[in-house]
Amino acid sequence: MANEKYYLFIGRWSPFHSGHKYIIDSFVDNGKLVCIAVRASKEKYPVHIRKKMIERCYAKEIEEKRVTVIVIPDIEGVCVGRKVGYSIIEVPEKIKKISGTKIRQGKSDALPEGTKEVIKEYEEL
Repeated sequence: MANEKYYLFIGRWSPFHSGHKYIIDSFVDNGKLVCIAVRASKEKYPVHIRKKMIERCYAKEIEEKRVTVIVIPDIEGVCVGRKVGYSIIEVPEKIKKISGTKIRQGKSDALPEGTKEVIKEYEEL
């Protein structure tokens, strides 16, 4: 497993929404290994809750070791050198239009079921 390569997704995931899931699913469904890095930024939901949202949505894939979820410090930038051995991939325009801000403002409900469950549990605490 040490030589296997992953596709890295870095985000606040605040909250983890259907656009995020669509992008990640497109890799997982094509047999790619995925590492989801949750930035420890100050958000409406604490980092451990945002991590739990993702883990709930990918429980099977995590168990199968096709997806891993980690917490990283909040970052200011991602620096990439020349010929680093991996590609930089941008998301499709239709997915860029899904807005975490609109979701947080209650103007959109583009959330996968796992995220909805974790938010409900968190808000009941």
